[in-house]
Amino acid sequence: MAAEQEVALNLLSSNYDVIAALPANVKKRVCALKKLQLESIKIESEFYRRVHELELEFEQKFKPFFDARRAIVTGEKEPTEAECDASILEGISPEQAQTLANAVAADPSATGIKDFWLNALKTHDLVAESIEEHDLPILSFLIDVTTTGTTDPMGFKLEFHFATNPYFKNSVLTKTYVLDFEPEEEALLSFDGPHVVRVIGDTIDWVDGKNVTKKAVKKKQKKGANAGKFLTKTVKADSFFNFFDPPKSKDERNEDEDDEQAEEFLELDYELGQALRDTVIARAVLFYTGELQSDDMFDFPGEDDEEGPSDFSDDDE
Repeated sequence: MAAEQEVALNLLSSNYDVIAALPANVKKRVCALKKLQLESIKIESEFYRRVHELELEFEQKFKPFFDARRAIVTGEKEPTEAECDASILEGISPEQAQTLANAVAADPSATGIKDFWLNALKTHDLVAESIEEHDLPILSFLIDVTTTGTTDPMGFKLEFHFATNPYFKNSVLTKTYVLDFEPEEEALLSFDGPHVVRVIGDTIDWVDGKNVTKKAVKKKQKKGANAGKFLTKTVKADSFFNFFDPPKSKDERNEDEDDEQAEEFLELDYELGQALRDTVIARAVLFYTGELQSDDMFDFPGEDDEEGPSDFSDDDE
């Protein structure tokens, strides 16, 4: 039994030998530090709750800017000259900006910014991984993505706003993340902030024959009365729109489902939701222009690299 306990301790701590060599009185002091750590986690949990409350407060301050962004993207509003007083790309000179601005003549028939959100989503690596070729024409109808914090239950929701399109009848697709801000009793020391406990996605009202999340496959039967015949079966297809059919929470799963794998899928889904909420929605124009990548926040082209807009020349055509 002692050997088994030692193996378990070795798995728990990579510093097992260091801990084992400590005098008994020093070990007691380490235990005291562990208790202090446990007590501080309660404060950390309170901190994250306060942060959530602060996010809710500041949502109202950000809303006018996001509303103005939507109006420009959809063509509901044409910005004034004064409102356009910003460089289209960071790190280029005024002369380069002027050359870039005049590269293509104005088109009076062009309204808003076509495919703004499609291109912003495609630039974020994590989001782009979920987008398939057959999703692109559908995402061309995406006109806005918004986020709202919730208090009952605690969490946040994402809303994807679509123009009328030939693919589905929903004008808005919503996904809600329910979060727990309390550390799990069985894993107090691993607490690193709120964790997802449930995800709720809208049911997409697909137009007949347009559902890209399903595909028909033919399979030849090997046994039974239909042996040798091909039967058509509908299976799940890879698609960005599976985002609205989220993984099940612990309480929603069947007993025969793999809890560990399901929890991993749930965490990956939450990671994608956080990326959309915290980066893509907040700084969509920088993803649209390609100045911001998912792995180098605020590392604008031309600041540190020799390549990029800094190489843009007035002589380039």
